[in-house]
Amino acid sequence: MHEQLAEQVQLETVQMAEQETARLLIAEASQKLSAAVQGTANNLQGAKVAQAILSAGNAKLNASTKQLADIKHEKEKIEEKLRKLERTVVDKKRTAGSAMPEPTLEPAAKKRKLH
Repeated sequence: MHEQLAEQVQLETVQMAEQETARLLIAEASQKLSAAVQGTANNLQGAKVAQAILSAGNAKLNASTKQLADIKHEKEKIEEKLRKLERTVVDKKRTAGSAMPEPTLEPAAKKRKLH
């Protein structure tokens, strides 16, 4: 279980990095689009390049956001299983500790008198 949780944390980190990359692509596309529109000749080729980058960035961001949500959901399920398992172990230890044999209240054996 701990290995699965560690794997989910690693996947989460990778997806967060993917989101950052997508954000950078979107920012770059915005700059290119602004430059293309601001240009004196209304640079159509630059606008097309910016649009392609923007589309790629948005697609990457959407995909990584969905994957990140799936990873977080799976991580939460694993964490809940671990909590349940830990509670079970604690309960079993507690039960084992209280399962000490109770002292018997039987009368002591009578000694025989020898005459």
